Amino acid sequence: MPFAKTLTRAALAAVALAVAAPAAAQDTPQPDYAAVGEATAPVADAYFAAYTSRDWDAAEALLAEHADFVDPTATLVFGEVTSDGRAAIMERFRVSYAGITHMEFVSGSRMVSAETAIYEGALHWGFDLGDGTLVDAVTPMVIVLTVEDGRVVHHRDYVDYTPFIEAMRRARAEG
Repeated sequence: MPFAKTLTRAALAAVALAVAAPAAAQDTPQPDYAAVGEATAPVADAYFAAYTSRDWDAAEALLAEHADFVDPTATLVFGEVTSDGRAAIMERFRVSYAGITHMEFVSGSRMVSAETAIYEGALHWGFDLGDGTLVDAVTPMVIVLTVEDGRVVHHRDYVDYTPFIEAMRRARAEG
């Protein structure tokens, strides 16, 4: 069979599948998109408030047992920042984040879309490097939370650490 006919048949099959997929999806009961977002918002907002105010007990109560936390943007600054499971996440927050001297999130925007909540803004925070050096920085930040069954299951931080690194270099030079 010539290549053009094979391509045409494959293209027609792809189109037929694409047209049929939405119809098939309509046969399956779908959750109410708005209702999912309405259920996500209070859980995500409460967790976000607890996280940014370092209220670890409140944050822990809102995490699913199988939750995970990742900050892929922190690797070059702090090493790998990944925690799997509520216990590991809370250990990270209570132990590794103990060097944070203050933390205030200045919101830029918030979006809740079904089970996902996204918070964009700037984090004003301080960090004690443990050697008497205190670093204060304002870093652009995005926090993405996924909520299922009334609990946070995924927490992602994305931070531009450039201002923190510059503040750290200045603090060490002054110290």
